[in-house]
Amino acid sequence: MKNLSKIAIVALLVTSVSCKKDFEEINAPWDKPNSASTPEMFNAVVSSLPLTGGEQSVMNAWIYPITQQAAITSGSYPYDNAKGAVWDNYYYTLANVRVIEDRIEKSDNPASMNNISAMLKTIMAYKSFKATNYFGAMPYKDAGYAALAADKGTGVYKAKYNTQQEIYTDILTNLKWAVDNLKADASQVSLGNYETLFKGDIAMWTKFANSLRLYIAATIYDKDKTLATTHITEALTKPLLTDTDNIGIWPSKLNLSLQWREWSFSANCYLRMGSTMWHMMSANDNKDGSGIFDPRAKIFYEPNNAGEWVAYPQNPISGVTPTEGGLPYDKKRYTAWSDKGASNLYSPVNLYFEQDLTSIPELILTAAQVRFIKAEIYNRGMGVTANAATAKAEYEAGIKASVDMWKGIAVSSSVWTVAKPTSATATAAELNTLLTNPMVAYSADPATALNQIYAQLWIDQFRQPFDAWTLKRRTGNKTPMSTSNTQYYTGNFGNYSRFVYPDNEISYNADNFKSASGGTNLNSTKLWIAQ
Repeated sequence: MKNLSKIAIVALLVTSVSCKKDFEEINAPWDKPNSASTPEMFNAVVSSLPLTGGEQSVMNAWIYPITQQAAITSGSYPYDNAKGAVWDNYYYTLANVRVIEDRIEKSDNPASMNNISAMLKTIMAYKSFKATNYFGAMPYKDAGYAALAADKGTGVYKAKYNTQQEIYTDILTNLKWAVDNLKADASQVSLGNYETLFKGDIAMWTKFANSLRLYIAATIYDKDKTLATTHITEALTKPLLTDTDNIGIWPSKLNLSLQWREWSFSANCYLRMGSTMWHMMSANDNKDGSGIFDPRAKIFYEPNNAGEWVAYPQNPISGVTPTEGGLPYDKKRYTAWSDKGASNLYSPVNLYFEQDLTSIPELILTAAQVRFIKAEIYNRGMGVTANAATAKAEYEAGIKASVDMWKGIAVSSSVWTVAKPTSATATAAELNTLLTNPMVAYSADPATALNQIYAQLWIDQFRQPFDAWTLKRRTGNKTPMSTSNTQYYTGNFGNYSRFVYPDNEISYNADNFKSASGGTNLNSTKLWIAQ
C-alpha cells in the first residue's frame, strides 16, 4: 500500500506543478513534469474523490464503532494511520485546483468558465467539509499555491491555518457562488468528456451545490445561527436533490478503481453488526430474523456462519461476551459464499460491499440525507417556522428514499446474488411495516421526533460513517448509542474526536501549526462544530 501511495503522490505532483498550456506527449520521462490541459486536470480533481486506503481501514476499525453503526470484535488498524493519506489527497487536489483557477483568472474571458469555477468550488467544498471534520483547523485560504510560487513568491510554501469556523464560512460562500453562477448556457466553456461526474448536467451540479450548502449550513446551525439561517432559507428556495438523485462514485460510470475498499475488508477486518444498529432494525433478538422490520438490515449485514442473525454487543463485557472468529471477509467466499468459518458467531457486514467494486458506489450525498436535513429544519424551526406536519412528511419521504436507494444498489449489482432484494424500490408493505414500527413512527413530541430524524439519517449514512461521526459530534451525541456497559465505549472510543495532524505537516509547517494549535496535537481535542 505504501508503494502504491507513493506512485499516486508522484502522479499528482506531476500534474499539480504544471502550468503550460499545451499537453506534452504521453511518453515523456516520468520524472519530468508534464503539462496537462485544464479538462485533464479537472478530471484529476474528480478522480481524487474515492476514499483512500487508510481512510477505508480506519472507517472499518474505528469510525464504525465510534458512531456505533457497527462493532469490532478485536483490535486492528491503528487509528492514526489514515491521517497522512487523507491530508495528502486533500492538498494535492487543492494544488490542482489552484492551477486551474490561475489559468481561468489569466484567460481572455474568465466569465466563460464560470461553470468550471463553480464545479471546482463545489468539489472542494465537499472535500474541505470532510477534511475539516477530520482535522479541525487547517491551512486553507492560503494553501495549495506552491506550484504558483513563481508568481506569488516563496511564502506560499508554508500556509497559515484557518479555524474551522472560517473554513465553514468560506465553504458556504463558495457554494452560494456556485449555485448563483452555474448556467446551462452555450457561452460557457465545456469540459467535454473530462467532466465525468455528471456528464455536463448543469442542473445536477446546481442541485449538488445547493443541497451540500443546505447540509453544511444545518451542520453549523447551533454554532452560528445567523450565518446558517441565511444559507438555509435561501437554499430551500432553490433546486435540491430529488428522491432519485444520489451522488456518489459509481466506478463503472467514472472508470475509477475502488480497490482500497476490497483491501480494507480483507486485511484484518473485525467488523460485525453491533447491537445498536440491530435494535434499530429488529423488534427482537430472534436468530431467524423474524423480528427484522427494516429491509436495509439484510442489505447492510448478513447472517453468521450458522445462518443466524446475531448482533455483537456494542459494548462487550470481558469474560462474558463469547469470542468471535471466522473469516467472513476472506476472498475465498467469492466462490464459496456460505463458508464464513465455523467460529463466525456474529453477523458480519455484507460481503458484497467488499466484493462488488464496479456497481456499488462510494456515496457522497444522498436524496435521503437532504430529506432528513429538511425534516430537522422544520422540526426545530431552523431559519423557518417550525412545522411538525412538514417535518413528518420530510422524515417519511427520507425513509422511503433511503430504502429505495439501498434496495436499488443491491438489485443493480451484477455480483449480488445471495439474498438479493426482489424489488428495486420499497414495497407498500415494507414501508408500512417500517413506518408504523414504534421505533420509527414519527412522534408527536418534537424532541423525540428529532432523535428519530437523527437515527434515520444515521442509518442512511451506513456507508458514510465519517458523516455519521460529524452528526454525532455536532448534535452532542444524539445519534443512537448503547446504554449498556458504557464504560467500555468511553475507554475505547469515547475520546476520539478528530484525526491528528501528520508528522510531516508538523515538521515542515511548524510555526503555523504551533500558532493554530498551541503546539498540541491530540485526537481528543474537540472540533468547533462539536456540542
